[in-house]
Amino acid sequence: MSFDLSLIRRFEAVARLGSFSGAAKELGMTHSAMTKSIRTLEEMWNVRLFDRTTRSVVPTSAGRRLVELAPELLAHAEEGKAQVLTAARRLSIACGPAIMDSFIPAAILGFSSAHDDIRVEVEHLPPDMAVQRLLQHRAQLLLYHSDSIAAFTARRDIAMHVVIEEPYHLICSPMHSAAEERTPETLLRHDWAIAGFDPSFATNLPLQRRDALERAGFPRFRLSSQQACIELARHEKVVTIAPRSAALKACAQGGLISYEVPSIAPFSLAAVMLADAPDEAAGNFLRVLESGP
Repeated sequence: MSFDLSLIRRFEAVARLGSFSGAAKELGMTHSAMTKSIRTLEEMWNVRLFDRTTRSVVPTSAGRRLVELAPELLAHAEEGKAQVLTAARRLSIACGPAIMDSFIPAAILGFSSAHDDIRVEVEHLPPDMAVQRLLQHRAQLLLYHSDSIAAFTARRDIAMHVVIEEPYHLICSPMHSAAEERTPETLLRHDWAIAGFDPSFATNLPLQRRDALERAGFPRFRLSSQQACIELARHEKVVTIAPRSAALKACAQGGLISYEVPSIAPFSLAAVMLADAPDEAAGNFLRVLESGP
């Protein structure tokens, strides 16, 4: 059974006011146009909705049922309209914790200054869940370490490209032994705090490096916040790792040192979008991200 929401809205006004004239006046219509609208609705559904007399307009049993349903139908329509309009002004991003803390705040500030009509939502999710959000059109942009997202690159419905690449820096207290002893074998003996280290990341590492990490019980602490890892590193017992830009920023606040970690691949931030429907707002956000602070 098809229906026109404008006709439902006119029916609701007639039933609520008990008058064709009153409903027509409220909705800015002529009396004849209102009468024709109700007649059209009755003909479409092959049912009488009102008992009409010279003095009153009273809903029939079918009309009373529609009186009950009409507010819900109209409210649902308005909610759907609001969601559609909001979606056109919303950018939903999923990312890893290190990216959230290290790159997102500056990018949001740069993006929002040029696009103040777009609401930005950023959420930390595991890569597999993020890809599902993207495929369901519930996210427009994914930002992850390229190794974390590598398992999905064979899909033809998504497109990935590297946005930022820079060295990893170890971060520790100047009093930590890692400040002086910097060989890979020595570094693995320390207690590490890592933001977002996940199994999918490990499976994409070279076998020799993966085995070394497993033997060392790496990492001892896994957190969902790069900033929390950095705070732990301010104590002498823990070290962490971050992209160079984030590490230098942390060290500028005092109490920490950082240096490029030897024999480790660089940090590689990858952007993922739908291959056949790239989002304009996501593309604009990426341009801000690539341009840096």
